[in-house]
Amino acid sequence: MAERTEERTRDADAQSDGDLGVDVGTTESVETDVAVGESRDTTSSITETSTTDSGSYFSLRALLFAFGAVGGGMVLGRLIPLVPFTELLGIVLGGFVYGLLASERRYAELGLAGGVSGGATAVLSLLPQLAAGLNGTRLFAIAGGVGLVLALVGHYFGRDLRSGLTRDL
Repeated sequence: MAERTEERTRDADAQSDGDLGVDVGTTESVETDVAVGESRDTTSSITETSTTDSGSYFSLRALLFAFGAVGGGMVLGRLIPLVPFTELLGIVLGGFVYGLLASERRYAELGLAGGVSGGATAVLSLLPQLAAGLNGTRLFAIAGGVGLVLALVGHYFGRDLRSGLTRDL
C-alpha cells in the first residue's frame, strides 16, 4: 500500500514539475458568500460552474502570451539582415516556443496572434504602396492566412517536442 502512495506522489510531483509556469488555460475559482437563509439563484451557480471549468476554448491571457511569443519571434527574425521573409520564420519560431512551454493546446489563440501579426506586418511594411493605390485588404488577408498557418505549424511541432520530452520511456 505504501508503494502505491509513493507512486501517486511521484506522479503528482512529475506533473507539477513539468509545467514551466505558462499554464494559460486554467481559471481561478469563483467564491461567493451566501448568508444563512439566503438561497443562490440559478444564474449565479451556472456562471460559477462555467468560470471554474478549465476546459475553456479561448483565453484572453493565452492570447496575450501568444502575441508576445509571435511578436518576439518576429523581432528575432527581423534581426537577420539581407534575407527576405525572415519575419515569417519568426512566426514559426514564436509558435514553436509557445507550444514547447504551454501545458495546454491553444491553437485558436496562437492562430489568431499569428494571423493578425502577419497581416499587420505586411500592411505596415508596404505603407507607401498602399498610399499609391495597392489593395490592402487582399494583402492583409493573404499575409494573415500565411501567418496563421505558420503559427499553427510551429505550435504543433513545439507541442510534439514537449510531448516527446515529457513522456516516460
